[in-house]
Amino acid sequence: MFRFLEYFERFWAYIAFYLPSHLQTSNFKDRNILIVPGFKAGRSFYQKLKSNLDNLGFRVGILSTLRNSNSLEEAVAYLAKQILTAPNEITLIAHNTGGLLVLILPDEARRKVKRLITLGTPFHGSVVFNDSKYSYWGYDSEWVRQNYKNALFFPLFQPLSAIEDFSFRPQESTEFGQGRDLWFDVPGNYNLVRRGENLRTIREFLGTPKDPSNLSPAPKPNLDFAAPKKIEVDFSKFEPSRYKKAQLKNQKQEKPVSKAKKTKTVAKPVPKKKKLTNSKPAKKKRK
Repeated sequence: MFRFLEYFERFWAYIAFYLPSHLQTSNFKDRNILIVPGFKAGRSFYQKLKSNLDNLGFRVGILSTLRNSNSLEEAVAYLAKQILTAPNEITLIAHNTGGLLVLILPDEARRKVKRLITLGTPFHGSVVFNDSKYSYWGYDSEWVRQNYKNALFFPLFQPLSAIEDFSFRPQESTEFGQGRDLWFDVPGNYNLVRRGENLRTIREFLGTPKDPSNLSPAPKPNLDFAAPKKIEVDFSKFEPSRYKKAQLKNQKQEKPVSKAKKTKTVAKPVPKKKKLTNSKPAKKKRK
């Protein structure tokens, strides 16, 4: 049943991709977060993520992607044109292959981005794209080997992986702090922007806007989606030396040591030695 819901989410994303609303573009001059859709996923598929972040006080926009682009460069130019309408220092949240598209953004559009967050992006490619017209995104293809480290050109780059992965190589599991995207689990990957626990992780990861006063009026924050409070912990009380002193003090209180009473020892009298004589006992006379 659970797996069926995952496939349903993927099917919904595919249907939304072919709705007329997907190709609608707008000016993002008052936005501070832009969502880059994933492979064949419509803009309306990301409404739940958008509303969650709007409740935190962010102003979120969803970019449009081309359906049948003639080349990868044309698809990237279409994204860059929309990003250029946004203010400087925006945050990009790129879902799966959307993270691969932004790797080759033109410099003018890339400078607009202060923070790049990728959700389940297959930085090492995927076997799903092998032997297809998207073979440049195939697993360990020449394209991904040449471009996947372009993510480091962004001032702040933070990758988040899918929660479900069928296969990954241990030697590459620490790439970009993760690397769990070597196998592209399509249904599970699309739930990264729909499932409740994943949305909570993204909200906590982003936090709240620092100074929304100089921006346009934001929606009233919903306490259900409030960022968790930071708890300060005094670690000094956990120092080993301090802990040992407290432990010894507790032991003394639990088991008080009683002082032994002093007893006077009386010397025993030394018995006098009997004097030895050389005289033999007299023999008894025989009758």
